[in-house]
Amino acid sequence: MSIFSEPAMLNSIRWKNMRVGILGGSFNPPHAGHIHISNMALKSLKLDAVWWLVTPLNPLKSKDELLPIEKRIELSRKININPKIIVTGLESKFNTSYSYDSVKLLKKYFSNTKFAWITGMDNAHNFHLWNHWQFFLSEICMIHVTRYPPVNLVKQCPLRMLSNQKHIIVDHGKCLPLNANTSYWLLQKKMINISSTEIRLKNKDLSTS
Repeated sequence: MSIFSEPAMLNSIRWKNMRVGILGGSFNPPHAGHIHISNMALKSLKLDAVWWLVTPLNPLKSKDELLPIEKRIELSRKININPKIIVTGLESKFNTSYSYDSVKLLKKYFSNTKFAWITGMDNAHNFHLWNHWQFFLSEICMIHVTRYPPVNLVKQCPLRMLSNQKHIIVDHGKCLPLNANTSYWLLQKKMINISSTEIRLKNKDLSTS
């Protein structure tokens, strides 16, 4: 059970001066990897909470196999046992599907909260495909959960080549400032190699066998 009530546009005072990580995605379905990177961000950046921002529609992914958002929120709440991880449907209330627009509204309604956007390595590779990705970086701090070899692999990607983006390697838990135009790379000895796509494919194979 969460130690916090679900964030809403009219209860921002509860989150004043808190450090909150945002894990956005389809969660179609949610899995242990989502839990893992949330826990790593909580521990490594000394966050007060992580909000799962379950998106109504991911512009970079097909709608064909997308479960209804109500079902994805339900599954996310069932899989989560960490009281500092809060599953939200804020994007539905915001009526947004692009992360940039969601971040702008988060900062509007929760103006006294410090936010950081959490991703795995897949999003570090394709971040330049996101809508208004450079403006996005100027709005919010980034947290990438990874290991040393993948960090080396993305040295030439657009995200790492931006001259105004600061990159910091984090290998021990620290209460670092959550400033925009900063990317924290959390180096983990153990990663969970799993994806929602793999789970859907496996379930499909089982249903047809």
